[in-house]
Amino acid sequence: MSAAPGREHHWDSLRAVLMLLGIPYHAAMAYNTRVLWDVQSLEKSEALTWLSGILVTFRMPAFFIVAGYFAAMMLSRRAPMVWLRGRVVRLGVPFLTGIVLLAPPQLLFIDLKDALNGLMTVPQAMDRAAYDVTHPGFGWIMHLWFLPALLAYSSLIAIAYALVQATGLQPRLTQAGENLVQRRNLVLPGILVSCILWELSIHLVHVRLLAMPSPIAFLGAHGIDPYLRYLPFFLIGALLRAVPYLRPLVVWQHGWRLPLTASVAALVAALLRGRTGLGLELLYNTADAVAAILMSAWLIGWANRFWNRPARTVDRIVDASFTIYLLHHPLIYGLVTVFLLVAWPPVIEFLVVCLLTLALSYAMHRLLRRSRLALFLFNGVPLRSASASAPELTPPPAPLEGTLR
Repeated sequence: MSAAPGREHHWDSLRAVLMLLGIPYHAAMAYNTRVLWDVQSLEKSEALTWLSGILVTFRMPAFFIVAGYFAAMMLSRRAPMVWLRGRVVRLGVPFLTGIVLLAPPQLLFIDLKDALNGLMTVPQAMDRAAYDVTHPGFGWIMHLWFLPALLAYSSLIAIAYALVQATGLQPRLTQAGENLVQRRNLVLPGILVSCILWELSIHLVHVRLLAMPSPIAFLGAHGIDPYLRYLPFFLIGALLRAVPYLRPLVVWQHGWRLPLTASVAALVAALLRGRTGLGLELLYNTADAVAAILMSAWLIGWANRFWNRPARTVDRIVDASFTIYLLHHPLIYGLVTVFLLVAWPPVIEFLVVCLLTLALSYAMHRLLRRSRLALFLFNGVPLRSASASAPELTPPPAPLEGTLR
């Protein structure tokens, strides 16, 4: 059931699934018992708290591994600066579009929910929403944060590739990769230890900066987490592409030990998420780092085994996944706000929110595909394109391998 050599369909499928998992994750956050979210129901659910806690351990880490893998793949075919200029358009235009068109309704729902919860009057909520929409803040970015983060990572790796090409370091790096493969038993443990230390450092610096009474420190805290948190995963993905012999040492091949360890780590992280106290927070970040690596390794291996083949239905989902990701966030905000007017069981509300969000965002994607201007604004597809092809985030068929951001 594998694809022909050279074409790796499973990376496209996995990327799409990871992006679509944003719907149940963000919908579940509205009912979280331990972690506050922008638009939150008065009714809580322990089951949905666990669901969001498990999903957050691997969804974005695995996504950045996939993104790093394809970044390295494209850099092996294109000049670094040429590729980077394309990234600026493909990532920057949807980011700006999202801020202009998607942030205002989300800010409105955030303020309106306080009125529906009786914390203020509707006119007061409208006044605050008008202020929020006209004054820059982190609230404008919301779920779009991964676009500037990915653009920064892309810039870093493009510069690194350009320097390697200019200095002739490729043979030495190849030799270093071969030496790393020879120490096969240390590869995965080394990655785990490195990611644990990275997450702990990010958390401690984040907490330290937040404790400082300085606007610059506040900005630095939000710059470090989440923007720096996922850099190692992007680099791991690039390394898996650059040194193919590392893949079987990191990615799950068979057996039950890695899936079991990954599942236990994810459950422990979900249990600790939102607990206060420095000790518990450090334990959470440790379990979260282990779950992020092992769950990602398991998912990539699973996708390679079962999804590495062409399928028209999968291609349509892949094609729509980025648009769905952009649109799902304001839709969830709106639907959860509406559900503040009723008192349904949280799980029922969650299922309705997920299904309606998926259906509406997919329908809107089909409409957007009819306009080259809309594709440019929401997916960064150049207007000069001869046909309304899918954005690079949702790659068209290629003779060798798929492309991904």
